[in-house]
Amino acid sequence: MFNFSLNTLMLQIPAAFLALVLHEMVKAHCSTRQGDPTPKKSGLMSGNPLKYLEPIGFIVTVIFGFGWGRPTPTSPVYYKDRQKGILITYITPSLVNLFVGLLVALCAGVFHVTAPQLLLSAPAAAHIITVWLHLFLIVFARISIGIAIFNIIPVHPLDASKILQASLSPNAAIKMTQNEKLLQLALIMLMLIGVINSIIDPITNLLVNVAWSL
Repeated sequence: MFNFSLNTLMLQIPAAFLALVLHEMVKAHCSTRQGDPTPKKSGLMSGNPLKYLEPIGFIVTVIFGFGWGRPTPTSPVYYKDRQKGILITYITPSLVNLFVGLLVALCAGVFHVTAPQLLLSAPAAAHIITVWLHLFLIVFARISIGIAIFNIIPVHPLDASKILQASLSPNAAIKMTQNEKLLQLALIMLMLIGVINSIIDPITNLLVNVAWSL
């Protein structure tokens, strides 16, 4: 779990905001491109990033380094191929988060190597800004990748729950919906006692470190 201090919170808050907005925005666009008018009717295509955030999910993301945004409403009935459309809509956001996170970590590594050489005669303020920027890139990369991994868990409102539900028989899907609250409670308990972090954090750190050191 992240170390709480004013300095880290100043980085985690904007990083969580950007990573969550990216995730839900991609989802809204994927569904819209497949003919679904629901995201637009819900006001998610207006360009206002705040519409993609859900307060509790945002706070969870700031605290744990992964979480959820406002679940993007979609209507798979508009997709030409329902199963394929659901896969595209609910897998693409995590793939984008993963790609962006790795790319940002790679950029942070390059920045870490080149910045000191470029700032040899720069004022002290430039060095301070450089350190903060480097730390922000690392924090954003970790959160973005953490969100991608977290969404593999098939519990609402995470994306894998939609994919699993779509692949189940009608009766099994109904039972899954009926047990939704219980599954959410179990997930929260596992997060609070550190089980989820113990799985996600090592994977996230490994991916960030590999990309950073390339």
